[in-house]
Amino acid sequence: MPMISQAFDQLNFSLSDIDLLVCDKGPGSFTGIRIGIATVKAFHDSLNIPCIGISSLEALAYLVKDDGIILSIMDCKNDNCYFALYELLNSKYTEIISPTADSFKNALKICYNYISNSSSVTIVGDGSKFCESIINENFKNNNFKFSNNNDLDSYCLALAGLNKFDKNKDEELLPLYLKKPQAQRQLEEKLKDINITNMSIDDLNSIFDKLSFDFNEFWNYNILKDELNCNNSKYIVAKLNNNVVGFAGLKIMVDEVDIMNVVVKKDLRNQGIGSLLLKNLINLAKELNASSISLEVMEENYPAIHLYQQFGFEKCGLRKNYYENKNGIIMKRTLHN
Repeated sequence: MPMISQAFDQLNFSLSDIDLLVCDKGPGSFTGIRIGIATVKAFHDSLNIPCIGISSLEALAYLVKDDGIILSIMDCKNDNCYFALYELLNSKYTEIISPTADSFKNALKICYNYISNSSSVTIVGDGSKFCESIINENFKNNNFKFSNNNDLDSYCLALAGLNKFDKNKDEELLPLYLKKPQAQRQLEEKLKDINITNMSIDDLNSIFDKLSFDFNEFWNYNILKDELNCNNSKYIVAKLNNNVVGFAGLKIMVDEVDIMNVVVKKDLRNQGIGSLLLKNLINLAKELNASSISLEVMEENYPAIHLYQQFGFEKCGLRKNYYENKNGIIMKRTLHN
């Protein structure tokens, strides 16, 4: 923001002088992308200035001025890259392959299939330095050449944005994430060993003596046993190495379902197991052709409320003193099968 302010001061400009905002939407740093887009959208919302997003790879393609095929490629570590393929003809840039994440070798193979014997391809971007050895080893009689300029350029970004805006004035500015954040990839790696199945009485018996200690003291074995034997109740269990680490259940009421609980072992909370159970409950409700799914949550349980909101639940009511002198929030989500 101080840099933008300084630029405006030097040019004697203000936001009201701007006709179009162009933002790099990625791929790139997750944090950088979010900050850039949030800034541009704030300007857009405050003064209704039109805005458009351009991928880093498309902006790189605009560095090349000679007609032909352009491979824009960026290093994203561990022999992997972001890449896209464009064609420049008579000053017009056309996308052939949209931005993709893959290995350098696969990116070059895919690109090579689009090149005829008589055509050439110009490689541009910081990933180009990793391409030469792969090309020499795998592509004989190739027509690859390299750009002298591989740095993202704000002028090229602006020019690409202006050209795109003329065609897509109503396109919403959103981040372009070609890879999941590292934290999400690590979480998915942990969850791949979690098995979700229907809960049996044997599952309940296996945690009987640890129910209050490992899960929560207010979960009662006899109540859960009755629930398992009830035709209108459905329970699922999460297992890790065949050990119960969480469970969840719902009650069927005509064409609606009510979530009774989503419980995770205390020492494994905040690792995505609750989300996995909730996702499976929602899918189960859809299989039962329920029109909606609802739940109650303690008013002060902000993490749980946030989780439910992420899954599309909305606050729709309040039950006073529902949890021993603490209010319960009613949340509901409409289901579309």
